[in-house]
Amino acid sequence: MNPTFVIIISTLVLLAVVGIFSFIIGRLQRDSDNWMVGGRSLPVYVVAGTQFATGMGGGVLVAHVGIGYTSGWSALTYDLIYAIGVVIFIILAKWLKEQNFTTMPEIIKKIYGDNKVMMSIVTLMSIIVPFGWLCTNLVAFGNMFSSITGLSFPLLVIVFAIISLIFVLPGGLTSVAWTDFIFGCMMVVMSVVSMIYALNMSGGWGHITQTVSHHMTNFPKGMSAVGSTTILFWILAILPGALTNQMSYQRIYAAKSVGVAKQGFIIAAIVGLLSGAWAAFMGIAIHSMNPHLKDSEMASGWFLTQIPTWFLALYSAFIIATIMSTVSSALQSVVVNITKDIYQSYINADVNDRKLLSLSRITTVIILILSVILALTYPKALGWLVATYAYSAVSLLVPIFAGFFLKNTQFLTCQGAIGSMVIGILSAAAAQIIGTHIPYVAYGLIGSFIGLFVVSFLTKSKSKSDTVARM
Repeated sequence: MNPTFVIIISTLVLLAVVGIFSFIIGRLQRDSDNWMVGGRSLPVYVVAGTQFATGMGGGVLVAHVGIGYTSGWSALTYDLIYAIGVVIFIILAKWLKEQNFTTMPEIIKKIYGDNKVMMSIVTLMSIIVPFGWLCTNLVAFGNMFSSITGLSFPLLVIVFAIISLIFVLPGGLTSVAWTDFIFGCMMVVMSVVSMIYALNMSGGWGHITQTVSHHMTNFPKGMSAVGSTTILFWILAILPGALTNQMSYQRIYAAKSVGVAKQGFIIAAIVGLLSGAWAAFMGIAIHSMNPHLKDSEMASGWFLTQIPTWFLALYSAFIIATIMSTVSSALQSVVVNITKDIYQSYINADVNDRKLLSLSRITTVIILILSVILALTYPKALGWLVATYAYSAVSLLVPIFAGFFLKNTQFLTCQGAIGSMVIGILSAAAAQIIGTHIPYVAYGLIGSFIGLFVVSFLTKSKSKSDTVARM
């Protein structure tokens, strides 16, 4: 049977079933609160499922499997760093829930006060991670399915982007979170099935260790196969990036209670680690079968060309579920920033609920078009992940966490927050352009830290309105 036909059928069946569910959820929950923060009533299994499904995405399927292909168990190291970031959110969970925030910029506003310049920068930097994830997953889908269908990369990206609207437009975060839960369950099952199949296909673990370098296959030694410099860069980019990822903050806001948020994030971190182990194993297994791929990010796509039709149908549905969950989550997150933090905050504060919901849907389409253009212009999945994480981290990590721990001191100012973000970004950019041996994120974080305290010290006596609001 023609592989393209099989993929189309399996995709249509999956999307039809879950799409109908998304539509029903959207019809039941039709206000802006459900669109933006899931009605603040999501149960623990949905919080865990949507956090895991969003975090896995096409980045794991393409970029992380690619890491496993070239550097073995190092793919697990990547996800371990991210999982640590997810767990750290537990520290903030109680305070975040108590404040009834909707977006990440509202955290900065609560701590430092309302300053248009500051809020504009924060909003922009809040958008770049979910927007980067959105582009990453469009690239991932195009890369994998162009290998097995023969269809052009641009066409696949455009079609997939249009389909993603089914899961965002009906109910925003409510429909996204519940469909993520369904997709997440499917991912766990298919991860196990695909590992077993890849193990048999590659001749067993014994054969894999004979054909793949030991520095990649040995555990835990293989976790450092990518090199200490790259791991340091990951730590400096991924961990802070995970802590400044608005999609994670939204899941805390959307949880039914503080306890639900904490439990959900612990479960998501554990399952996320397992997904990292899966990506590493799949990359190693594919390397043992074909060690001569020119581009490691094509490893998953090559694997699809080797499996029989019946398994291709299942695996295609798995890929669709994995990538769609992240695309829909990232798209919804970006739209919330634009409608809530820009339009409602500074353009039309009195907008009614119905108009805000309508504007959210229109903005969704516009953002999707822009992401498709950028994904086609720069089709490199790992590059999107690393760059967006890095610049989000150097601009937002220090103001958020230093502000949280020092929020009662009345020392930090909004000018300090602006200085922290600007100096952090400029420091990272300068180091990246120069090409320093130490990862450029380190310079950005140091610059951000210095900027926050120095500028706050210089401006703290100018106006009481610039000081930290007491919580």
